[in-house]
Amino acid sequence: MRYMFTFLVLLCTMSALGQAVFPKGFKLIKADNLTGSDDRYSNGKEVFQMHMYFRSYDGDYNWNDDKYKQHIAESTGYPMYRTKDSLLWGTGKVDGYYSYTVIDWHGETFELFSQNNDAGFSYYSKWLIEAIRDYRKRGKVFMFERRFRMLYTTK
Repeated sequence: MRYMFTFLVLLCTMSALGQAVFPKGFKLIKADNLTGSDDRYSNGKEVFQMHMYFRSYDGDYNWNDDKYKQHIAESTGYPMYRTKDSLLWGTGKVDGYYSYTVIDWHGETFELFSQNNDAGFSYYSKWLIEAIRDYRKRGKVFMFERRFRMLYTTK
């Protein structure tokens, strides 16, 4: 019992240490996954989300190397670029939505999308990549909140 309590405390503490704080006006949109891995944050116009599907890449690679960059470009449908500090990023229009994707040093994929390619989309695109870098400078990992729901029924 003591070990279980310690595990839960560590789990909650670890996720809180790097949990992203989104700009004013963005609200959590809970999805179906019980852990929150497919949750989104939106201000009604722009939407932030994470992707786990790029993790299944089966190649002889290091995160964010040229092979992986090409794999992501083929998956997203738009070119990807590597920054001087080895983040991958790309932007394009997919299915009527403008998309901006950043892949961090741990292979976590963050996307911003919107129907409009306007000043707001540009501002939040820049905010996303700068926030990921800022968290790293502070010794943290940029991540979305993880949640665990207790399943029960009420009457």
